[in-house]
Amino acid sequence: MASRTSRIQQLSKEIIIYGIANVLGRFLTFLLTPLYTNYLPMNDVGEIINIFSILAFVNIAYSYGMDSSFFRYYEIYKTENPKQVFSNAYFSILFLCFINTLIIEIFAPQISVFFNLQNRITITRLIALIPALDALVLIPFSLLRITNQAMKFSMFRFVAILINVALNVIFIVVLHYGVLGIIVAQIISSSAALLMMLPIILKNLQFHYDFQLIKKMLAFGLPTVPASISGIILQVADKPIMRLLTNSQNVAIYGVNYRLGIPMMLFVSVFEYAWKPFYLNHYKDEDAKELFSRIFTLFTIVAMLLLLVWTYSLEFVVRLPFIGGRLIKPDYWVGLDIVPIILFGYFFNGIYINLTAGFLIEKQTKYLPIAVVTAALINILANFLLIPNYTYWGGAWATFIAYLIAAIIIYLYSRKIYLINYDWRSIFETVLISAIFIIINLFLPESNLIVLFIERLILLIAFVAILYYLKIIKYSDLQVLKSFLKFRR
Repeated sequence: MASRTSRIQQLSKEIIIYGIANVLGRFLTFLLTPLYTNYLPMNDVGEIINIFSILAFVNIAYSYGMDSSFFRYYEIYKTENPKQVFSNAYFSILFLCFINTLIIEIFAPQISVFFNLQNRITITRLIALIPALDALVLIPFSLLRITNQAMKFSMFRFVAILINVALNVIFIVVLHYGVLGIIVAQIISSSAALLMMLPIILKNLQFHYDFQLIKKMLAFGLPTVPASISGIILQVADKPIMRLLTNSQNVAIYGVNYRLGIPMMLFVSVFEYAWKPFYLNHYKDEDAKELFSRIFTLFTIVAMLLLLVWTYSLEFVVRLPFIGGRLIKPDYWVGLDIVPIILFGYFFNGIYINLTAGFLIEKQTKYLPIAVVTAALINILANFLLIPNYTYWGGAWATFIAYLIAAIIIYLYSRKIYLINYDWRSIFETVLISAIFIIINLFLPESNLIVLFIERLILLIAFVAILYYLKIIKYSDLQVLKSFLKFRR
């Protein structure tokens, strides 16, 4: 059996390999934020954030868990008739797309008013096409994943994102189409993804509908919908609620600064992508629980270091030149102080992801929705309680609280399902020390950027030195880091 250090190195390498396409795609999407802030009025920025938050919920109604069901039954039928599973899932989603899109087109005036999109009936009708087009490539993309065609999957995704970003630049910077241009760009890029997937769709379709199979697939897929909705609530419900309780300007300030949490979000999502296959391959190792415990501690150290580096860098990053002005327009800087709160929220989501390993190992996934649904309900309640008085601060703290609650609940259940003796002392000390360094930064005297850079660099060095002195960071971890930096694909 390989040493613990070598296995942790393996996970580090997998995180890099699996994460490149994901990081590049999300980074390109993030670049749309400064584009919007520099070329659109703040009200329009708030409205587009509100629209895409609503679409996140609508997407679930177009798939109703069929993607999860496809993964399950493709594995069962792959030696018999995998095309039947593909066809059942695809035709089911195609039928639902037609029905849902027709309903939205008919009731567009009422829907636009309900979601605070007054005088946006045309945009509402166009918006209906986006979740439909995205749903029509859901099963083909799932097929690429389950058949280990990762390169093709990543390439198609990346090309669609690249088209979307390019069209946004043309429609907003050159043609000045505003919100309408953003919607049209999304429709065209989603259509491009569908065209790229068309040969795969036609190759795997069978014009025969197996009603017994679809019943089984629905029975598996539909129960996953509440958990999916709860997950979306945790991610985006704060924006529509803030729009309902305040105005588009607050949504714009909140949404733009929320997206500045992208480094932690990327770190957690890339870690999640590599973490699941890693622990499923190593849970039978003699020292599996000790290995998982150390990885959790290392995850915390890296996350807290990332949190400090990004928080200390914000004042420099937002001033970077960009098309039409700065990376983030000065009008939005008033909300920069909520970014550390968002970063901590994403970190607690990372804790949740770490702790779910035992549930999949022991096949006790029925407990996972309890944590997510509870956190989602608390998130909604916290948003309604905090936003009226604290606007975007309230939204940030509601996110923080919800992810923390999800992590606590899943930890309590994990002790009964798959007990791991985590090094909680090191974890708590690392988080506490990082929080102290965040507070210290708030009390630094105002100075020019060069002095601030030097002061914050000293703080970062002190943070790492304290962790090393307390033996939270160990020499073996430095060897892992050395290997990580030398890694070549």
